[in-house]
Amino acid sequence: MQSLSDLGEKAVVASLLSKIKGSAAVGPGDDAAAIDMGDRYLVATTDIISRTAHLPKGMTAHQIGWFVAAVNFSDIAAMGARPIGLLLSFCLPRDLHIAELEDVMRGAQDCAATVDSEIIGGDTKEGREMVISGTALGEVAKDRILLRKGARKGDLLAVTGTMGLAAAGYAAYMQKISAPAAIRALLEPRPRIREGLILSTSGAATSAMDVTDGLAYSVHELSRQSGIYFKIEWGNIPVDPQVHAVAERTGERVEDMVLHYGGDYELLFTLRPDMLERIQEELGDDFTIIGRAEGRENVLIKDGKVLPLEPHGYEHFR
Repeated sequence: MQSLSDLGEKAVVASLLSKIKGSAAVGPGDDAAAIDMGDRYLVATTDIISRTAHLPKGMTAHQIGWFVAAVNFSDIAAMGARPIGLLLSFCLPRDLHIAELEDVMRGAQDCAATVDSEIIGGDTKEGREMVISGTALGEVAKDRILLRKGARKGDLLAVTGTMGLAAAGYAAYMQKISAPAAIRALLEPRPRIREGLILSTSGAATSAMDVTDGLAYSVHELSRQSGIYFKIEWGNIPVDPQVHAVAERTGERVEDMVLHYGGDYELLFTLRPDMLERIQEELGDDFTIIGRAEGRENVLIKDGKVLPLEPHGYEHFR
């Protein structure tokens, strides 16, 4: 009998999804679900974090709260939705200090406030370690929702922010290297709600998702869902100088940090070429075109060579 470690997270999720039959307008398999509410969709997503899997030792309680709120709101952003609120459910050891739990809640509230949202409820239970489950709700017009499918040949491929900074932050944090911007990106990701709303209301984006498990995996996911392929220009991928600095000190490959490690929580999206100028006016320098939908496989152009874009990324249970 196969264990979860034999399969890995992606295969485990695929197995679970094969057992689900639902009636939601957008069901499992996207960044969030969408439920028909008249002329709009109610968007719902959930994300869980644990002390063991997600929270490096030394992370402050405020950062923990911020993080769990941010990763949930990031899924709302990827759907082009406006946040309504966040529910938080806690599994907590009985010897946890109440002051620490209050700081966790303050961190979550502070993150919610940055996207004009709030904490609207939750639950607490006893457990052996801290585990926090967040459920974020949002709303979006039916004709403006962003999905992982919808990209077409000729569309531009773009990302917000930079790639690989969270991976560099993890390496720096674990090896006690000074890299404040990278560590902040790892511990306090910023949900791209504003950018998601701009892409949604403009009608310029044809597909989108947030970059959770690595850029390469995310590109392959948009490709799979839309039935098209992408050519990525390595030289166009925005990489913060701290990624190079940390890679040099740790021996990590910049390519792996940028493409495969994940944790950036930026938006990856496809864009109608005829609307590029409008998006440039509204988003300014906050996004970068890194490729185009073309060809018969997902490839990376680097140093003049056409290389296969390997689809692997971060994966739980492995």
